[in-house]
Amino acid sequence: MTIGDTAGHDGAEQQRLAHDLIEVHGNEAPVVARGNARAAALAGQPIVAKSWIRVLSIIQLQQAGQPGKV
Repeated sequence: MTIGDTAGHDGAEQQRLAHDLIEVHGNEAPVVARGNARAAALAGQPIVAKSWIRVLSIIQLQQAGQPGKV
């Protein structure tokens, strides 16, 4: 799954992507998501950047011990 697949969808795919990023990257997951959001913004892809920001938010909530909500 790519972030392009999650753009415009409900939050289930973004939550799954956030979970997968945490599983693969551990504590570095927010860094990866933030970097991807920045790269998308610099590439002129605001919808993709916003999707990555939502994924970043979910990751941060999960790492703070709160359930991820979109």
